[in-house]
Amino acid sequence: MIFDFLTLAFYLKRLFSYYLILVLAFLSFSCKNSSSGYYTLANGKQESCVACHQQNEGFSPYHKPEMIGCSACHLGQITETDKDLAHKGMVLIPGNLVNAEQTCASANCHVEELERVNKSLMSTNSGIVSIDRWAFGEVSHTDTLFHIEHIGISAADRHLRNLCFTCHLGYEKKHYAVTSERSRGGGCLACHLNYQEGHQPDIHDKFHPELNLKIGNDKCFGCHSRSNRISTNYEGWYETLYSQEEVQDSTGFRILEDGRVFAYAGDDVHHSAGMLCIDCHGSKEVMGDGHNYKHESEAVKIQCSDCHTTNDYNTIGFAQLDAIDVKDYSLQKYEHRTTQFIITEKDSIPLMNSYFDEEGKAFIISKIDQTLHPLSATCKQDKQHQNLSCNMCHTAWAPSCLGCHTAYDKNIQLNNGKYGKWVESLGGFSYAPPVMAVTHEEGKKKIIPALPGMIMSLDKSEFSGPKKGKNHDFLRLFAPVDAHTTQKEARSCTSCHLNSYAMGFGEGNLTYVVTGDKAFWQFEAAYENYQQDNLPQDAWQGFMEDIDPQRKYAARKDFLPLNLASQKKVLRVGACIYCHKNDATFNNRLLEEDFKKMLEKRTKACVINF
Repeated sequence: MIFDFLTLAFYLKRLFSYYLILVLAFLSFSCKNSSSGYYTLANGKQESCVACHQQNEGFSPYHKPEMIGCSACHLGQITETDKDLAHKGMVLIPGNLVNAEQTCASANCHVEELERVNKSLMSTNSGIVSIDRWAFGEVSHTDTLFHIEHIGISAADRHLRNLCFTCHLGYEKKHYAVTSERSRGGGCLACHLNYQEGHQPDIHDKFHPELNLKIGNDKCFGCHSRSNRISTNYEGWYETLYSQEEVQDSTGFRILEDGRVFAYAGDDVHHSAGMLCIDCHGSKEVMGDGHNYKHESEAVKIQCSDCHTTNDYNTIGFAQLDAIDVKDYSLQKYEHRTTQFIITEKDSIPLMNSYFDEEGKAFIISKIDQTLHPLSATCKQDKQHQNLSCNMCHTAWAPSCLGCHTAYDKNIQLNNGKYGKWVESLGGFSYAPPVMAVTHEEGKKKIIPALPGMIMSLDKSEFSGPKKGKNHDFLRLFAPVDAHTTQKEARSCTSCHLNSYAMGFGEGNLTYVVTGDKAFWQFEAAYENYQQDNLPQDAWQGFMEDIDPQRKYAARKDFLPLNLASQKKVLRVGACIYCHKNDATFNNRLLEEDFKKMLEKRTKACVINF
């Protein structure tokens, strides 16, 4: 009897299990007309989503359905068990800035982060808008706050829509997609969405992509492989005008997904060491710090000298951190813990992945694989170059664009069926050590690197929309650059003092001619002069010409090429190097001694005469 009862209980239990499995299977594949199935979350909240979507896997720890449910991100009607009713108002792709206030920033999840992001330059693109409008003659200066989502239909704004509009966080992500070289926009998902290896973006895939802090360089590449091409530079590639067919079987080239062909010139020393973009640029730079900035130079806080200093590091203790920094630090779960953090000289921003060991040695922790990168402080700036920025000497190369013609073609049909598009025809690409530029910091003269920002002709004659400014313009503007091609060794003396390109004259033959007791410099440009301003096509300034107060040299007011006095000073040292190029002792003296006193001691045989 006992046996029969146990047997019956066994079969009843099995029958109930089969029934339960069938019910769960039914709920997993279709919740149409279901009348029950509420799911209780960790916070006591009930929602019906998980009754149907029970088989999903792959969530990151802080975004598991049992913790926050589905509706926290995807909205919908959480009290409904009918499929159509439950999906009403659902957001298929949350995290876009148009819905982030209801999704990522809902339920007090990431409210402060969204406020910061909305003010960040990656959302506003203020500098890009202001400089483009200024170049088109639509504003008189670039010192104004703008937002790219508020642009209109003027010539400059149409130009932005055609060529720049997708590279901002507000550009809406409308389709499931793994991050690629062509990825643009997507709000929060632009950085924080990661598909597990082997899983493709498919609504029927049971593996949900993770939302986490693993922000690889691929997340930056889509936008930052354009304009000054920081991402490609960092990995060692400069753009060319070769076709894919020309380089198909050649080494040293890279074909991007958009068809552009790049050639290898040498990667950044930090890239060689395995460092990521986010290892230097923290959340207060990338996501913003809550302030509105007009230009990138204001928003970027970190400088070379923050990590590579011969002095004591600027630090802050854990107790002095603000809520943003504490949250960043706790979420990263670093294996190596510290109570002191390096802070930037500019605005005292903590580097939350900095680390001091028991001996006081400083490191940067890579944010994904937690590799320790020791910080070196070996740069001993000589007496003659105190006014040079670190990257003026340690930038291996910067991309350059020979020139382009920008014109409006009213016959091109767009995807929306309308006609008219701005088209750029390029003169050529190259790369070289950057040009010397003069600016001022805290009233002191500073030499920083520059590259050709705009050497272009602009034709607005065919544009039929609102016209402001002249129809035809020629612009020769250089721009400040942090090329992200850092090298350990400083550039050579000759690369500045005997280099016409570095001095802003353009490529060519710069020669010191000695005839008896007389000597002089002569320069033969590699490229022909533009008829618009009678300067070589790649130049910023005329050879041995002074600054013209009537001419615009850059979009920034305090950013100029070398004036005549500075040119003479650089070339005076260049003459010494030219004659004493094989005398290592003499060249070391140039770095350490007072150059004016050295000139006073020169012999009658010396032919420097300017």
